[in-house]
Formats: sequence, C-alpha cells, structure tokens
Amino acid sequence: MLGMPFLSWGTFNNQEVSTLKKSSFMQDGTVDWTAVKQQFTLEQGRYHFRTASVGPSPKVVVDTVVDAMRDLESKGQNRHDFIKPVRNKIATFLNTSADQIGMITNTTEGMNIVAQTVKLKAGDEVILSKDEHIGGAAPWLALQKEIGIVIKLIELDPSGKKNLDIVKEAITDKTKIVVICHVTCTTGLVLPVRDIAAYCRKKGVLSCVDGAQSMGMIAVDLQEINPDFYVTSGHKWLFGPKGTGLIYVHKEILAKSDPVYAGAYTDSKFNLSTLTLEYKHTADRYEYGTRNTPITLGFGAAIDFMSTIGMQNIEKRGKELARYFKSEIRKHPGIELLTPEDEECTAAIVTVRIKGIDVVKRCSHIAYHDNVYMRGIYENDWNGIRLAFAIFNTKEEIDHALQILIREMNNETSNE
Repeated sequence: MLGMPFLSWGTFNNQEVSTLKKSSFMQDGTVDWTAVKQQFTLEQGRYHFRTASVGPSPKVVVDTVVDAMRDLESKGQNRHDFIKPVRNKIATFLNTSADQIGMITNTTEGMNIVAQTVKLKAGDEVILSKDEHIGGAAPWLALQKEIGIVIKLIELDPSGKKNLDIVKEAITDKTKIVVICHVTCTTGLVLPVRDIAAYCRKKGVLSCVDGAQSMGMIAVDLQEINPDFYVTSGHKWLFGPKGTGLIYVHKEILAKSDPVYAGAYTDSKFNLSTLTLEYKHTADRYEYGTRNTPITLGFGAAIDFMSTIGMQNIEKRGKELARYFKSEIRKHPGIELLTPEDEECTAAIVTVRIKGIDVVKRCSHIAYHDNVYMRGIYENDWNGIRLAFAIFNTKEEIDHALQILIREMNNETSNE
C-alpha cells in the first residue's frame, strides 16, 4: 500500500521487511512517475531542484523513522542489532560484501575517517580536483595544516574526455592517495572512477571516491569500480533521513588498519581487567557506540524505495529531464551551459551561468520570492546555478524554472 512503512512493526523484533509492490509504480511495463511523485510530501507550489544538496524523503521513509522511534521508545530500547539487516541491504544495492560497509552520518564523516586511516606523513602527496566539495577537501587540508602533507590540485576537463589522463599525469612517486568525486557537485561531471581506481591500484596508490552525488542518481557497482574507499550520504539522491551515510572500505585496507574511533562495537575482544582491546577488521567497526536506529531503518526503507523503482529507471529518468532542460537552454544564448553535453559523462545535474549575476545572492532571492530552489555554484569560481533533476521533478516544473532563469537573464541584459 502506497505511503505505508516498509517495516512491519508487528514483526519488528524479527526484522521482517516488506516491500512495495512494483505494480504500485509500474504501468504497462513503464514507471508511473506521477505515482512516484505522490510519495513525496513537498509543499504545493515548491519547486525543488536542490536534491544535490538535500533530497526530501518520501512518505515511506518518514513513516519508518517515526514508527521505529515510537516503537523503540515505548520499550526503552535502541536495538543496535537492527543495523545489520540495513547494512546487508545496502551491500546488495551496491553489489559488494556487507563486511566492507559501515553505517555513518554523512560523506564528510566518511572522508575524515579515510584521511585518518591512511596514516600519511609530512611530504606525502594527495591529489584532489579543484571541483571537490568542502566536505571532501577539508579533511585533507586539515592534514596539510597538521602534519605537512602536500596537496596537488588538478583542473578537470569540463568536457569529460581527458580526466583519466589528467589523473594519470598528476600521479608521482610521492602520491599516496587520489581523492576524486564520482560526480562533481559543481557541474555534474561524471568521472571515470573505475578506470581511475584501476590505474591507482596498478601504481600502488590508494583511491578514495566521493559518492555524495552518485549514489541514488546513477547505478553504483562497487565490485566493478573496486576503489579502496567510497563514501556517500543518504540524504541526497537516496532520499534517506538526514544524518545517514555509509563508508565502503576495501577488505585489504580493513585487514591492515584500525578504526579511527575506539569504543563499543569497534572491538573484537575487550577486557578492562586485563587491559585487553583488539579491534574488528570489518567496516561495522565505524558503527561505534549508541546509534540512531530509527534513521538507520529509514535509510533501509529508502533503499527499498529506490530498489522498487529500479536504479536503471531512475538514472534514465534523471538523464531524460536533464536532456530536456539542456535542449531548452540552447534556445537562449544568454544562458551558458556549464555541464557537459556528452551523456556518457553527465547525468541528472545541470549547471548554467548567466553573465553578471552573483549566483549565491540571486539563488536566495529566487527561492524567497519565487519558491524555486536551486543552488549557486561558487566552487572553483564557476559562478553557476545548479539544478538537480530528481524523480519527483516534472517537465512542467522545469519549464517554470526556465522562465525564472530567462527573467534573470533579461533583467541583467537590461541593466547593462
């Protein structure tokens, strides 16, 4: 039944999970996107193109979190053991093993864990692109301040064609890790992370992929990508609860490293009387201490929701909406398209530029006065306006956003 929780609370303690029937969203073999849109509770008249920042949760996720909290609080329980089925579900979703997946709070936490796990020293080189989000870059800049690592910034090819070669050319004998986005938060450029990870492994260099913009927007197969680390959030394209995320750590890294934090659930053996502490070498060691079980279960409901629709359908829908927007933008030379045209290296994010506009201020103004929510892209001096096309967006909503952008273009032109 649409809108009802995935978890059956009558059998909650057995962790039995039910899923929405595919017929809920499928009509004659195709997805009924109107039915999908109805699962979201966005305010009427709100044009939300900010899923690349914060994705709204569908009703099934909200209901799961609320019902789980009510149930657990009525019993005075936390049930850390309920995390395992969610972890297993995510591992299946990403085509990897559950012992390489850890449930965390967001991408930033994951990147900090990676930065502290690698054990760099002064002079070691880390490669970052100029299009990294602060959450992906700051942990490495902190190490530069603290211990004197060397950060090498690379300029990505905006067309998407040369980025593997750019990474290859940047690697030196001092390079210890390449930290790269799967999809950039700036222009939505999709990078060849599988090939980058393979080349890094060949050169004896670690690879860390920031998947904040990829997981839930495009299909992600971690067995195929085979990075050393992959970090992402649940609150963007996955439409999960805020404060959810995951870290993937390759089994070889897990075997020879220790957790960043020590406490309950990080240990394989603990005895205070004998001063004994031995660590787990599985990724659930990052789920230390008391967890927020309801939102973790909500994350699992979000994975069920996405799986029911199908990632191939979701990726196709995002590209379809982006393609439509690009085709309309081309009719207006005053609006510059910053996102690549080639669909092999782009997906559901499109960034544009209107000459002379302070994008951060204008996006705030548009949100306040027009109820159209976009994001100004100031990173790497792009000065762009980013629109993220999610599964609840429609072509009619895109037309409305386009009229707002045309108005801004015309206003700027008349002021010249």
